[in-house]
Amino acid sequence: MDIGFFSKQLPSDAPNGVSCQVHRLANALVNLGDSVTCYSFSPPPPDALYRHIPLSYGCSSALRRKIIPALAFRRLSGSNHDILHYHGDDFLCKGGKRRVRTFYGSAYFEARFARTARRFLYQLTFYLFEWLSCLRRGSKTGISRVTTRALPLVKNVVPCCVPLERYTPGEEKTSAPSLLFIGDLNSRKRGGFIVEIFQRVIVKRFPTAVLTIVGPEKVDGSGIVYAGVLSEDDLIETYRKSWVHCTVSSYEGFGVPMVEAMACGAAVAAVDNSGAREIVTHEHNGLLCTDAKFCETLCRLLSDDALRQRLVANGLSTVQKFDSTVIARRYRELYCKGRNEAYEK
Repeated sequence: MDIGFFSKQLPSDAPNGVSCQVHRLANALVNLGDSVTCYSFSPPPPDALYRHIPLSYGCSSALRRKIIPALAFRRLSGSNHDILHYHGDDFLCKGGKRRVRTFYGSAYFEARFARTARRFLYQLTFYLFEWLSCLRRGSKTGISRVTTRALPLVKNVVPCCVPLERYTPGEEKTSAPSLLFIGDLNSRKRGGFIVEIFQRVIVKRFPTAVLTIVGPEKVDGSGIVYAGVLSEDDLIETYRKSWVHCTVSSYEGFGVPMVEAMACGAAVAAVDNSGAREIVTHEHNGLLCTDAKFCETLCRLLSDDALRQRLVANGLSTVQKFDSTVIARRYRELYCKGRNEAYEK
């Protein structure tokens, strides 16, 4: 099958949630024997197995760059592909039975949990664009059930993927209790919340404990290690050595780091929200709790070796359904249905 991917960014220069998913899925489809061509404004990552067609913004204006991808994707007919798979910015494109759109969460929830009026209005605008995309003909897929709540015209749910051939458990953990947080401090990721808990309680209960922060904002403090933005190999190694991975977001469209942490053998503690419940089953493969109980939950995990080992074992079983090859096969089912319907017409 010949598949055209349309994605503004790739992890070569923008390693965010969407770009990494696009890259992983494209590689997995190629490994299954499909031909994938990715149209993107980012260069191809070194390990890309797919064909890459570079696009250019043609300007430096940040405002104009917001709309240029949608205009560029509209100009590309894709007539040489069996399937046209859009990963955003398709609200100006024509619909059709060969068209597939994946929604990686929804701007509705980003607006709902925005911390400034400017971000609220920005995300609300893109929520309207999402609705324009939903009104186009073709298959519409969300990465979680919570995504379909914001976009009820999206009927399919195919979760995000993790390449389990790379994300594997390590041989040993750190000798001292170790926590890991990935994300911003003051966004919906709420890194400041976990820093406050760690400094106020955890480091006093567990004097040798270490909290590693992976993200763009530098943090200082007793027991805190600021790792910055890590390469994928370094991130995997950090997952492997950590005792507990912490997710304290106010909202998660899915929560890929939780799956990555489970795959690398870290126990998962998460503030209970709709996205976290897509992955974590409380007391089975992780712990879910309220903000008020999160500190108590961390103390319990750090002091109970048997509990952590049980959660890790069940987590390793859970992540099998999120493997890149498994998810690529689920997308192929959607592709085959769309292609057959287009040819029947």
